Amino acid sequence: MSHRKRKIRYYNFLLIPDNEQKTRSLKIRASVLRAIVGFAAVLFITIAIALASYSKVASLAIAYAGLEEENTKLKSGLAKLEELQLEIDKLKKIDQKLRNSLSGYVMIEQNKTEVDEGRLMDGLDRHFVDDFDRSIFNFIPEIYPVDGFITRGHESGSYITDTHIGVDIAGAKGSPIKATASGVILFSGWTYEEGNVIIIKHAMDYFSYYKHNLRNLCEEWESVQKGQVIALLGDTGRISSGPHLHFEIWQGTEPIDPVKFLRSN
Repeated sequence: MSHRKRKIRYYNFLLIPDNEQKTRSLKIRASVLRAIVGFAAVLFITIAIALASYSKVASLAIAYAGLEEENTKLKSGLAKLEELQLEIDKLKKIDQKLRNSLSGYVMIEQNKTEVDEGRLMDGLDRHFVDDFDRSIFNFIPEIYPVDGFITRGHESGSYITDTHIGVDIAGAKGSPIKATASGVILFSGWTYEEGNVIIIKHAMDYFSYYKHNLRNLCEEWESVQKGQVIALLGDTGRISSGPHLHFEIWQGTEPIDPVKFLRSN
């Protein structure tokens, strides 16, 4: 006759201390023990899934932060490109205005040869031609930029030694420096060697340079008129040896002796 296997109802755990205290017995119902083991297993699986999910979320957060940084850099780059585009558009407009002025000048000069002597002597024609001549020659450097006297002239030769491009005009510190012709400010700022510097672009590819200024009174891309005060005479920059204006005239990439152009006010 076969015996039926008896179902386990309790588990006994023997607790043996490592000292001389009495041994104890812990009796736990089998169903309770199974419930505890099941709960522990579920808790372990839940923690494992949570850790895996957290790791994935953390990696996504790091990737998102990187994308945000890249996006910020791209926005900054686009903003700089837009600024450069605006500056280019300004230069294009300035260049077009200068070209229009020059083309108008050439057209008038050609038409003047076709006008008979009687009409050229007429008061209205003379007034028109005089007004136009005054306008076009405002764009050519020709007046002294500051009151003073020349202490060193233009010395051409080697670009490495014994060369002095432009002229030095000594004067009272703080004296007003004037634009020698109408144009557009290409640069107005500080340089280590020459202190405060201003560069103006004029018509027919002329440029004028004003160096060692005490203070610049105009900003880049600003339009200035002949005779307008643009800076104050100073003694700034490492290579300056006293209050004076270092003044240069260039046409394209070629320096020109300013004395050949300048006339007193």
